[in-house]
Amino acid sequence: MSASYDPVTVALMRDVLSKVVAKVPEQHRTSANQAAIAGRILATAAQGIRSEEALTSEALAEVKEIFTGPAGMKRLHSDLSKVFG
Repeated sequence: MSASYDPVTVALMRDVLSKVVAKVPEQHRTSANQAAIAGRILATAAQGIRSEEALTSEALAEVKEIFTGPAGMKRLHSDLSKVFG
């Protein structure tokens, strides 16, 4: 399934991504994390959900998943192991 977006929606999604990424600690603003957040925004918009509030909420949910989901916990464990052995 392919979705197309008008220029206003593209600008909105870009703005939401920028604002949400700015809330992520700088050391975690990786390309992979930004791509995951952008993917969540795109998936939400593809469902026809186009409000700034809803897109932001979904993007923040992805940030939460990045840091508290299984991958985030594995990364935290790895980081702590480096520090504490």
